Amino acid sequence: MENKSSEFKIEFSKKLLEKYSKVHTWFESLEKKHPTPFYTSIDLRDAGYKVVPVDSNLFPAGFNNLCSQDISSAPEVFCDWIRAHYPGSKKILVLPETHTSNAWYIENLYYLSQLLSELGETRIGWLGEGTEGPVKLTSASGKELKAYPLKVENNRLIASDFDPDLIVSNNDFSAGYPPFLDEVEQYVVPSHRLGWHQRKKATHFQHYNEYASELASIMGIDPFSVTIETDSYGPVNYNDGQGIDETAERVDSMISRLQSSFDRQGVSEKPFVFIKSNSGTYGMGIMTAESGDQVRAMNRRSKNKMSVGKGRTDVTSVVIQEGIPAKTLSNQLPAEPVIYLAGPERIGWVAR
Repeated sequence: MENKSSEFKIEFSKKLLEKYSKVHTWFESLEKKHPTPFYTSIDLRDAGYKVVPVDSNLFPAGFNNLCSQDISSAPEVFCDWIRAHYPGSKKILVLPETHTSNAWYIENLYYLSQLLSELGETRIGWLGEGTEGPVKLTSASGKELKAYPLKVENNRLIASDFDPDLIVSNNDFSAGYPPFLDEVEQYVVPSHRLGWHQRKKATHFQHYNEYASELASIMGIDPFSVTIETDSYGPVNYNDGQGIDETAERVDSMISRLQSSFDRQGVSEKPFVFIKSNSGTYGMGIMTAESGDQVRAMNRRSKNKMSVGKGRTDVTSVVIQEGIPAKTLSNQLPAEPVIYLAGPERIGWVAR
């Protein structure tokens, strides 16, 4: 498999270099048609026979994991992006998640605020109810932050006496967003309407596969190399038994399709799938399976795990997706690169 992996990477790189001008022009045309997200993190998985993104986060966390060199260079990339698209923004309000028990998330907030602060003043807002004064937050490394209660005045979102020019959301609003955000006149980026209460993974990957297939055609490679088999099913309620048999049937169907593709491509790996919530995961509502029988055999604990998502939201539909093994190694352990972007520009990456 190592030889096949090397052959794939050499051939992929060769084709990309040959068609670089056409690929670049194609990407530019897409950027003109579709707004680029304010920021994103992309989880890439290199299986040795294909390389695909397995997750894309519009409200990324983990900025604390960037290396010191990226932390030093990222503010300039962020600032250039904000100046170009939100000119005059000097005061930035960050809207965070409100689970204060996660000290590593607070560490992320500290570094995100630092990356944005080069433009001017940055403040963290607080969406929790019943708060009079600032909330004190302590990060995993002992850094102390203050988050300020919010109010709407004259269609502007204010954090205590702080009237921001730009509002940066670091909250994916899995359970929905507070209605007052619809009233504010400042830019909220990414839009609060793009949270997991609205978006679906299945829709995202449908569009991804369409564009990845276009890219494969431009490069002259097999779309298998850059696409990821994705299906979805709903409604489900695994605790009540709803949708289990239907999910199992879809798992068996996908495993069969994958095996046919693997045989055609000469891939010796055994196919498997991920089953996960269609509305974000945060490490919740996710399992792997090599057959539909494994889905039918879920015990009570597994059903509970697959029935509740982030923020105690019910999992009502699932994505069944081709499992991509990680062949990238970091310290001799399997790892996946997580790429962080400001607009279309890379600001850094970490190996997870």
